[in-house]
Amino acid sequence: MMRSMQKSEPLSNEFLEHLKQATEARWATQSVDPTAYGFQFRPGTRWNPGLADRAIAEYESLLKLQFPRDLKAFLRAMNGTDLTTLNVYGNSGEPPRESVGVYAYPRDIETVRQRIKDIQESRSEIAAGLAEQGFDLPPEAGLAPIFSHRYVVCGSDPASSVVLSIVVHSTDAIVYANSLREYLEKELLGD
Repeated sequence: MMRSMQKSEPLSNEFLEHLKQATEARWATQSVDPTAYGFQFRPGTRWNPGLADRAIAEYESLLKLQFPRDLKAFLRAMNGTDLTTLNVYGNSGEPPRESVGVYAYPRDIETVRQRIKDIQESRSEIAAGLAEQGFDLPPEAGLAPIFSHRYVVCGSDPASSVVLSIVVHSTDAIVYANSLREYLEKELLGD
């Protein structure tokens, strides 16, 4: 049986405030681990202030997407991070590379547009791979980048906020979280 986009409890202001406080407290004291692989938040990273509804509507219009309820709530509370992240390659000898942190509007609009364009080239293969995993990605659903190679599915149901992990210029895609809340807990609050 094909699993479609999941509905979840709406993101609450209390959860978003907890997320902001917990992540900023962690980022204030952590250091970059040079032996680890992957994206790491820089010490002192903070969340940018949230967006007004008018700015969110403008963002949706520019991307030609209708954001789900939870993505709108997230953007009202916080609009990306203020510092870049470091993509660390452990002990490989490869130097770390800077990358945008959590995407912010309008600062990262061109990066976001490019991410969307990059995955459009492999859209049918991505949908087929997700179907093999039991997830139905409707052809009309948009994909809104949120952080690195994580995308919020923007479909016809405003209560659904599934997050996909898609490797750009590849057909490697998985359902990373069944909702934006689950994603935020897993990616930002998890240990």
